[in-house]
Amino acid sequence: MPVRRTVLFALAAASLASVLAPGAPAAAAAAAARTVHVDCSAPSSGTGSPDSPVNSIPALNAQTPAPGDRVLFRRGTTCRGQLYLHTSGTPEAPIGYGAYGDGAKPRIDADGNLAAVWLRNAAHITVSDLDLTAPGDNTTARRGVWLQAVDSGDLPGITLERLDIHDVRGVLPARTGGNAANGKYAGASGGIVAEALGSTVPSAFTGLTLRDNTLRSVDRAGIYLWSNWCRRPQLATFWNGLCTAPWHPHTGLLVERNTLSSTGGDGLAVKSTADALVQHNTLDGFDERAGSVNAGMWTANSDRITFQYNRSSGGATDRDGQGFDVDHSTRQVTFQYNVSSDNAGGFFLLCPYGADVPGNAEDFTIRYNLSVNDRARTFQICSGGLKRGRIHNNTIQLPRVPQGATHRLVLENATRPGTLDVQFTNNIVRGSGTDAGTLAWTLDDPSFVLDHNLLHHIPVPPAATHTLTEAPLLTAPGPGTTDPAAYRLLPDSPARRAGTPLADDGGRDFFGTALGTPPALGFHDH
Repeated sequence: MPVRRTVLFALAAASLASVLAPGAPAAAAAAAARTVHVDCSAPSSGTGSPDSPVNSIPALNAQTPAPGDRVLFRRGTTCRGQLYLHTSGTPEAPIGYGAYGDGAKPRIDADGNLAAVWLRNAAHITVSDLDLTAPGDNTTARRGVWLQAVDSGDLPGITLERLDIHDVRGVLPARTGGNAANGKYAGASGGIVAEALGSTVPSAFTGLTLRDNTLRSVDRAGIYLWSNWCRRPQLATFWNGLCTAPWHPHTGLLVERNTLSSTGGDGLAVKSTADALVQHNTLDGFDERAGSVNAGMWTANSDRITFQYNRSSGGATDRDGQGFDVDHSTRQVTFQYNVSSDNAGGFFLLCPYGADVPGNAEDFTIRYNLSVNDRARTFQICSGGLKRGRIHNNTIQLPRVPQGATHRLVLENATRPGTLDVQFTNNIVRGSGTDAGTLAWTLDDPSFVLDHNLLHHIPVPPAATHTLTEAPLLTAPGPGTTDPAAYRLLPDSPARRAGTPLADDGGRDFFGTALGTPPALGFHDH
């Protein structure tokens, strides 16, 4: 991952001078940077000083900030309109947008515009400590923050942090009868939407950082990345009409410590991106209003993406509705140390686009995760086209299945045998033991290999090898318990040292413990 630098708004002029090029006079740096105060409760618009603040979004948009400038909104006030960010800072002197004074975070209400904050073709900008909303009637696009790179080249150094984004009512329902879902892809609606468009200059966001933000009640997506610079040989054919320019992905994305709840559709979707880290995020409630297929946290048409230490729960429907998803046209995607719980659609979606056509999911790893009470199915596979997949050392607590219902442990929709090249190894899958319904594997492909797993109170597929079936002896497991500590191995658990050694196994379990030799089964080692 590239080195990221967080530059605080409150950088004083003397500190700013210290990071300028050698020999630059401190007085010049102090003169170059200014602070613009914004108070939308003021009766008239002023010069931007504390005693004479700017008092409206249109008046602020008419100004042109310079590198090192700060634009500060007074806490406890509300501004109406669309804040337009279109001038860039520099690596040494980013432009900062934030808050001053006491009280609640200053609010920007989009007031019928497409976004509360719209950044277009600008770089080295930090936006912090604002309350953003974009009301609507779900018939037109809305965003809390809308980042656009349009024939701009690469845009580095953008940070969004400590924002409260809520009541964003973008386009729903999510499907209108055409081939492309409504409210996503180019022109998506959601809490934070970053997209690269254009046809003449390859464009992307580099080093985009999204951290410590709260997003709630947003339609359609929570956090969503898109680029039409996404055409490449691995691309699934149904995206050919959406990807209009050659592959030029977003790079160096960092998404961490964000809290998302009540998203209308997808929770956190990373698309057309390379070398991204998504970690320590919490999602509670997704696919609540879209009426179509959506997942919690997922990636498509992307390379080298890591999701770790995240929680994804409360998927509201079983039209997909899984906590996590490795989707089509992906390579080297890793999901590790995550928790999925109480999702109507299940734990994991694997959704390549056919075995004999572009769009496979290749070299993915799903390890040291915990799944609790994920319903409908544990794993769903859209079709063939999985290559060199590894699912190992996960602990899965199945839900109670009502009488007459069936829970699919793996629901396979492969078109022909030999297209699901997956090793399912060293996992613990625990049934409740009191289910009245049916647990079943819909899995006929011999290339999906089950070896060295503990399968308790569930049927064992005939082709499975080295399978344990006794109780795993966990601390305090159960469908109603999502605390990872409840799924640790007890000292006399048969899962201890029962695994088979694996190359490139991550080195540590969910709790950060170094792995033994041989390793244990499940997400907790000894």
